Amino acid sequence: MSALAERYAMSFAAVQKHVAVLAGAGLVTKRARGRERMVIGNPKELARARELLTQLEMLWTSRFSQLDAILAEPTSAVG
Repeated sequence: MSALAERYAMSFAAVQKHVAVLAGAGLVTKRARGRERMVIGNPKELARARELLTQLEMLWTSRFSQLDAILAEPTSAVG
Protein backbone atom coordinates (compact mmCIF):
# COMPACT_ATOMS: atom_id res chain seq x y z
CA MET A 1 0.00 0.00 0.00
CA SER A 2 3.00 2.31 0.47
CA ALA A 3 3.68 2.35 -3.26
CA LEU A 4 0.05 3.28 -3.86
CA ALA A 5 0.16 6.08 -1.28
CA GLU A 6 3.30 7.56 -2.87
CA ARG A 7 1.32 8.34 -6.03
CA TYR A 8 -1.11 10.69 -4.30
CA ALA A 9 -0.74 14.06 -2.62
CA MET A 10 -2.30 12.88 0.61
CA SER A 11 -1.12 11.17 3.77
CA PHE A 12 -0.67 7.43 4.03
CA ALA A 13 -3.52 7.35 6.58
CA ALA A 14 -5.83 9.12 4.11
CA VAL A 15 -4.98 6.57 1.41
CA GLN A 16 -5.69 3.76 3.89
CA LYS A 17 -9.10 5.26 4.63
CA HIS A 18 -9.94 5.60 0.94
CA VAL A 19 -8.87 2.00 0.30
CA ALA A 20 -10.99 0.83 3.24
CA VAL A 21 -14.06 2.52 1.73
CA LEU A 22 -13.35 0.98 -1.69
CA ALA A 23 -12.87 -2.44 -0.05
CA GLY A 24 -16.12 -2.03 1.87
CA ALA A 25 -17.89 -1.37 -1.41
CA GLY A 26 -16.30 -4.47 -2.96
CA LEU A 27 -14.41 -2.44 -5.57
CA VAL A 28 -11.00 -3.57 -4.33
CA THR A 29 -9.61 -6.40 -2.22
CA LYS A 30 -6.75 -6.08 0.25
CA ARG A 31 -4.35 -8.99 0.56
CA ALA A 32 -1.22 -9.59 2.56
CA ARG A 33 1.90 -10.77 0.77
CA GLY A 34 4.57 -11.13 3.41
CA ARG A 35 4.97 -7.70 4.98
CA GLU A 36 3.30 -5.97 2.05
CA ARG A 37 -0.39 -5.20 1.80
CA MET A 38 -1.61 -5.47 -1.77
CA VAL A 39 -4.67 -3.67 -3.12
CA ILE A 40 -6.31 -5.46 -6.06
CA GLY A 41 -9.10 -3.99 -8.15
CA ASN A 42 -12.26 -6.01 -8.72
CA PRO A 43 -13.07 -5.47 -12.42
CA LYS A 44 -16.57 -7.01 -12.24
CA GLU A 45 -17.64 -4.73 -9.40
CA LEU A 46 -16.01 -1.72 -11.06
CA ALA A 47 -17.97 -2.47 -14.24
CA ARG A 48 -21.17 -2.79 -12.21
CA ALA A 49 -20.49 0.55 -10.51
CA ARG A 50 -19.85 2.15 -13.92
CA GLU A 51 -23.16 0.80 -15.24
CA LEU A 52 -25.05 2.15 -12.23
CA LEU A 53 -23.38 5.55 -12.54
CA THR A 54 -24.22 5.66 -16.26
CA GLN A 55 -27.86 4.94 -15.45
CA LEU A 56 -27.90 7.69 -12.84
CA GLU A 57 -26.28 10.09 -15.30
CA MET A 58 -28.98 9.33 -17.88
CA LEU A 59 -31.72 9.80 -15.28
CA TRP A 60 -30.41 13.17 -14.11
CA THR A 61 -29.69 14.35 -17.66
CA SER A 62 -33.32 13.61 -18.51
CA ARG A 63 -34.57 15.42 -15.40
CA PHE A 64 -32.46 18.48 -16.12
CA SER A 65 -33.69 18.51 -19.73
CA GLN A 66 -37.26 18.47 -18.46
CA LEU A 67 -36.50 21.28 -16.04
CA ASP A 68 -34.84 23.30 -18.81
CA ALA A 69 -37.96 22.85 -20.95
CA ILE A 70 -40.21 24.02 -18.12
CA LEU A 71 -38.05 27.03 -17.41
CA ALA A 72 -37.94 27.94 -21.11
CA GLU A 73 -41.73 28.11 -21.34
CA PRO A 74 -43.12 31.64 -21.45
CA THR A 75 -44.78 32.66 -18.23
CA SER A 76 -48.22 34.17 -18.25
CA ALA A 77 -48.78 37.38 -16.39
CA VAL A 78 -51.07 37.00 -13.42
CA GLY A 79 -53.40 39.85 -12.69
